[in-house]
Amino acid sequence: MEFFEKLDFKIEIEKSKDSHALSDMALKINGETVYANLKKEVRPNHIPKYLEIAQQQKPNSFLVAADYITPISKETLKANGINYIDSYGNAFLNLQTIKIFTDKDNAKPVYSAYSEVFTRTGGQILFHLLQNAELINATYEHLSAISCISLGSVSKTIRGLLKEGYTVKWDKEKKYQLVKRNELLEKWIALANEKILPAHKIGNYRFAAPEHSKMNDIDASLESCWGGEYGAKLITNYLNPENYSLFTERDKADAMRVFKIVPDNNGTINVYKPFWKAASVDLITANGETAAPPLLIYAELIYTGNERNLETAKLIFDEYIKPSL
Repeated sequence: MEFFEKLDFKIEIEKSKDSHALSDMALKINGETVYANLKKEVRPNHIPKYLEIAQQQKPNSFLVAADYITPISKETLKANGINYIDSYGNAFLNLQTIKIFTDKDNAKPVYSAYSEVFTRTGGQILFHLLQNAELINATYEHLSAISCISLGSVSKTIRGLLKEGYTVKWDKEKKYQLVKRNELLEKWIALANEKILPAHKIGNYRFAAPEHSKMNDIDASLESCWGGEYGAKLITNYLNPENYSLFTERDKADAMRVFKIVPDNNGTINVYKPFWKAASVDLITANGETAAPPLLIYAELIYTGNERNLETAKLIFDEYIKPSL
């Protein structure tokens, strides 16, 4: 394979006739059989799948080969003993016959063809469609209002969903059905973290006093909610948060007063303006505080690549997200 030509090591590579249901091909690396999964790119939201595969076979007999693997993804794969290699010669191989770790830090993301769906505004519509697929038949005015985007952006996204095969007509009344929802979810996770959240970020903050003595004093209103690790704690009671995501319509001064936070470029609280209309999503109240929609919390947790966060994300997926896919 061309991936191995970038390595500064002599390795004997040949395709094997062996097969594995969860892998794309089998290779013999220096005579040792390794099952490879091939991707264009690997992002943190892909990691749970590879961890699951590795649990079903020895991690060091499995290889992730991609044109591009994000830094966080590489760290997580390595920490779990899963071999990887990218098209730039970055690799972690922990085999019986050879052990390599090289990180040239020069891989670049893969940019696919332009999509009318996977844009920031398209992602804000998908946020609602992935929670309620029936909204694909809502009026453009309604989708525009709940997604906080223009009518033109709604039109472009719906047109793109149909053109790119994520929506089909399913009856004579010309109603539409959202399909390939698992694929949409996978792509939305990256979209949410790389485009939507950065566009709505207000800033970084820290608690003015020890956070655990103040959390229960927060006014839990529909205009503000907790996402990320703290939101996950609220809805699962499984995670001890180290980082926080706060979504609020309050202005900065009011938010600082109510939530007892102060600006800090290195703070662990990321504050965002909601990218949805109030009351258009289901928020969860627990212990007098309000958590963001589980879909958003799930996306934030998955993208960290943190093992504990991934465990919590699976709990959220099974209870709140899987039933809607």
